Amino acid sequence: MVNFAVFDLDDTLVDSTDAIDRWFAELAGQRELGAEGLEFLRAEQQRPVAPRETFRVIVERFGFSESPAELQALFWERWPRLVRPFGGVIEHLRLLRGAGWRLAVLTNGPESVQRLKMGDELAGLFDAVCFADGTQVPLKPDPESFRLVARRAAAELEGAWMVGDSLVHDVAGATAVGMETIWISGGRKPAPGEAVPGRVVATVTEAFRLLLPEGARGLRSPQRPEHADR
Repeated sequence: MVNFAVFDLDDTLVDSTDAIDRWFAELAGQRELGAEGLEFLRAEQQRPVAPRETFRVIVERFGFSESPAELQALFWERWPRLVRPFGGVIEHLRLLRGAGWRLAVLTNGPESVQRLKMGDELAGLFDAVCFADGTQVPLKPDPESFRLVARRAAAELEGAWMVGDSLVHDVAGATAVGMETIWISGGRKPAPGEAVPGRVVATVTEAFRLLLPEGARGLRSPQRPEHADR
């Protein structure tokens, strides 16, 4: 049986959250808001409110000529272009392919935005890429989205691995179809009642270290980490 791994995209393979901060830093520089203005933008970014509220507050605070909706549109146009793969992702994916793995991406989000985040180099390393937008591809954690990405990759879910940073979308969904799971915790702890991952790592680099020995030796199960750390 061919080794098969499915990866989430945002904050798993690419630094989507860091790219948001880069956009705010660009905005502060372009509008000459200074260090204090950037601090305000970063604080506003962290507030647990809807994006439209964030952009409304920013427009009112700095008196921008754009409406909140127009500023949000500027964000959506620029932000995906600031997203970058985490260090080592390209190299490790190449190693997995060289070890005979079949690889796929399953990501929630519109294709037009998610493709920009991936870029041509990253996208070219996968046997299948599924953009789950709730129409042609159901949103994770719908089990059908996992079955679909396996079919597109000409692979089996039995013995396959799901790597992602969301216990709800990645771990719970993959567990429901019998996949093994690696949760990229970023140092977080599961809340009571959340899905239980098979493996827990802090970074995607650690996830690759679990998978690569398996591919190199042709085994079916990666080594369990000595200790466990969205």
